[in-house]
Amino acid sequence: MGEAGVVTGAAAAVRVLAVSRVVPAPAVEGSVVKLSFFDTPWVVLPPIQRVFLYELPVAGGGDDDEFPAAVRRLKDSLAATLALYIPLAGKLAYVSDTGDVVVDCAGDPGVTFVEAEAADGSGMDVRGLATDEAHDIPAFLALVPPLDTRVLPAPVLSVQATRLPGRGLALGLSVHHAVADGQAVWRFMGAWAAAAREGSPVTKTLGAPHYDREVVQIPNGDEFAREMLRKVVPNLPVTKTAADFDFSKRFRLARRTFYLADDDIRALKRRIDALAAAEEENDAGSNATTGTSKKKPVSTFVALAALGWTAFVRAKGLAAGDDTYLGFLADLRARLDPPVADGYLGNCIKGCLATADAGDLLGVRGVLAASRAIQAAVAEMEAAPMGGTERWIEKMMTLPFERLANVAASPRFRVYEASDFGFGRPARVELVSMNHDGEMVLVGGREDGEVQVSVSLDPARMEEFKAHVLGTAPPSPAN
Repeated sequence: MGEAGVVTGAAAAVRVLAVSRVVPAPAVEGSVVKLSFFDTPWVVLPPIQRVFLYELPVAGGGDDDEFPAAVRRLKDSLAATLALYIPLAGKLAYVSDTGDVVVDCAGDPGVTFVEAEAADGSGMDVRGLATDEAHDIPAFLALVPPLDTRVLPAPVLSVQATRLPGRGLALGLSVHHAVADGQAVWRFMGAWAAAAREGSPVTKTLGAPHYDREVVQIPNGDEFAREMLRKVVPNLPVTKTAADFDFSKRFRLARRTFYLADDDIRALKRRIDALAAAEEENDAGSNATTGTSKKKPVSTFVALAALGWTAFVRAKGLAAGDDTYLGFLADLRARLDPPVADGYLGNCIKGCLATADAGDLLGVRGVLAASRAIQAAVAEMEAAPMGGTERWIEKMMTLPFERLANVAASPRFRVYEASDFGFGRPARVELVSMNHDGEMVLVGGREDGEVQVSVSLDPARMEEFKAHVLGTAPPSPAN
């Protein structure tokens, strides 16, 4: 379970009970889906792994073990959902004749489903795992299923359900990013949960998906896709290029989760807007003949990304003269011409990069400078959604990673609402596959208006980061 080659005490404490295969039901005629230009950069990456922790309700009829019924519900609803989300039941395959990578759903589609249990006394009690600020990384790794994508053909999705001490259930997912981006995965999760809860993966608010890559109309898109594959995975069908991409060090990083309430976020946005207003007033006063246009108010994403970036700069001890960067992904569905409908099951995202001098991000005005840099990166993307897209992977690989932070997901992803399978909302949802020193994951929290902030960072830097994010750090003398 978890990452291949990572052996821990937690993994030894998790015993596999059964391994089965869930196939789409009703059976559907599969097809072959060629990856688009937006999909191919992700072929090289390890799978996206998430864990959902649930406290199961007491079963009726005197039966105190709700786990078997929950597993049946998960498997039956997964089969119904895969009938619509068929690429997730396929395999990623390499076509040597053309140089393409495709999702092959035509053979024998299905998903591996692992049933397991954590031993009593293992320290993997559901309430402890769900409430601790610090991630129990070995435990979380033991709760997500393997998905070996090092050589094609490779599966796209695997699932694990683990009985936890304390009436708990951990649902772990491993999914290949080359087939679906964040919005697509969360739409799938919402459909799967609806099928378990309401009997159908299609609801009044959640339509059926579509996955024909032809809706993403990019001039010379097929050739760009093959060129990207040649750059990131030159030894296909082998996808693992350890010399260039070593992800094993990610497990040495500390991981923490913080929750920012709606009032805290509103106060942060007001503070940034007030700093912007004061700056504009000073600018107007110093040059009365030149009008200044009022800057756009900050969004929740911009405000929290700016807060995290400035915390990263301080925690890393960066100073004036050090260039620093913040990477994040933008959804292009509504920004392409013609636009792509929300139900698209695939990748339709673009990498964005904000840049700044670290000195500008220190002190009380640092969060404003960070916000402005992020807004500038967003504006650049909106002005030319496809501009530089074919080169963004190369650009990212040239950056100094020790001064690069990145933000994944979005506060718009209501992950706790999307994953209620009929036995209540999860007590915790976490991205297990955080790959980078300075990675931040933003998702909607458990409470209304709350945002969950999870971070992966050098352990020696974590307390400084926390103090800045939670507002307990002393002010920096800069600015």
